[in-house]
Amino acid sequence: MQNESVTITRNQIGQWASFLGGTALLIGVVGFIWQGGLSPVIIGSFAIAAAMLLLWFIMTPREVKAFLTGRQAQYSTGAVFGTLLLVGIISLGYVVLQRSVITLDMTESQRFTISNETREVLRRISRPIQLTGFYSARALQLREIDDQFFRLYEVESNGMVRRQYIDPDEQPALVQRYGAVDGQVYISYLNEDGSVDFSTLARVPRSESQERDVTEAISRLLISGSLTVYFSQENGELDPLSADPQGLSGINNGIQESGLITYPLSLKALAASGGNVPQDASALIMARPTTDLTDGEIAVIDRYLERGGALFIMTDVLFNENSFMQENGLFNQYLWVKFGIRALDAAIVDEVSYSGTQLDVVSAAIFPENDIAERLDQENAPTLFKIARALETNQTPPADTPNGNVIMSSPQSYGERDLKTLGETNNFGFDPNADIPGPLASVIWAYNQNSGAKILMVGDSDFVTNSVIQTGGNGILFTDGLTWLTGLGERIKFAPQAYGSGLPVIFVGAEQIDLIAFITVILMPGIVLATGIGIWLRRVRA
Repeated sequence: MQNESVTITRNQIGQWASFLGGTALLIGVVGFIWQGGLSPVIIGSFAIAAAMLLLWFIMTPREVKAFLTGRQAQYSTGAVFGTLLLVGIISLGYVVLQRSVITLDMTESQRFTISNETREVLRRISRPIQLTGFYSARALQLREIDDQFFRLYEVESNGMVRRQYIDPDEQPALVQRYGAVDGQVYISYLNEDGSVDFSTLARVPRSESQERDVTEAISRLLISGSLTVYFSQENGELDPLSADPQGLSGINNGIQESGLITYPLSLKALAASGGNVPQDASALIMARPTTDLTDGEIAVIDRYLERGGALFIMTDVLFNENSFMQENGLFNQYLWVKFGIRALDAAIVDEVSYSGTQLDVVSAAIFPENDIAERLDQENAPTLFKIARALETNQTPPADTPNGNVIMSSPQSYGERDLKTLGETNNFGFDPNADIPGPLASVIWAYNQNSGAKILMVGDSDFVTNSVIQTGGNGILFTDGLTWLTGLGERIKFAPQAYGSGLPVIFVGAEQIDLIAFITVILMPGIVLATGIGIWLRRVRA
């Protein structure tokens, strides 16, 4: 048997070089647009394209000339290049579609159109903001749900709000830096080079309303650093930096996450120097001092309130050496005279609304007179106070200083006056001659309409400690109470939205788009290209 010889002509080499060069060039261009820059693979594709096209020119200069002038002699070469051109056009179109934020709300109720409140917030953005979401393969559906809303912000803000998604399984280093878990979303400003400004990073709290979550997060970011909250110290208060069960690191971190700044403050030092509460103070938190205030310290607070200050007072039942706001004490009398509110030397015992023991009082009645109690729910998320102190409001408060109750115990409750016996033996019982019949207030407020001063008083400090803050509505009470005091609610006013957490009736996600792209960009043109090459090879052999 004689071996058949294979003859390769210059024309064949030129044609194969043109095919390979055109394919490499197409890969390089599409990759460059897709990634937005050069990479080793893209550079290699351009290098192969240059080499193959040069080889094409060397081997078949006439065909190259004919191709460039539109009079190519080889119809097979034109067909292949036409197919490559089709693939390129479709690929580029897919890249543009994938990167563009194209939205169209066809629901009758405009369910997937952001509200006017959100548009007003977005108009105030002057620096690029990024929403960074962490979604693993297990959270792809959540990513699609979130993305349908996040892309609306990118459109309405003209790109000032951007979105980036990270797979925590693939980038554990970023997970550690963000402190993220699967499904969490973070918001931050971007630096001039496009990198995340981690000094502005904050987690976006999640609920059933994506628009409310994101808009409020943007609002907090916009006012970040403009509100400062001080924690009074050096009078036996709870530590806002302590992560112990009785510490306040949870609420301190939560305040900072909301865009507010926190600092310690010593009333003793200010009283000794004749100083004042700093001008930037939006609120002063007094988390369970254990010693009563002196005349000098009360004078510091009085000057602060006279200029419209805000106090968040947490006072416990007077056990052991605790003397803060004793009923006949200086500070208690000051608040009663000027604001019509005070603490009583009594512990609330509730025979109906309690958890564990009758001293662990659960909210029995809520008075939503202002924003403090608007979100409290005594049925589904009641507040829990560990040995609550009874508080009182004056029914005839000072002029232009309204006050009121926020949370009260049940009518079957009473105020135990024998605190010595209660503290030493944990025994209690109603004494009609000494104790106070219920219902009794455990949270009260006062507001001076002339100066703008606000006071919120809670007869318990345990409710905000790290071990109890997550119980029921405790976190809501603290958050909304501080929001009312600082005026944060007036700066972030957003009506509840009716958006659900499900996907729209018709929604094409990234996976579906990728499948469509594979069929239209790879499979269909590939079949045409393979058919053309097969026909060309048969003609060459013939």
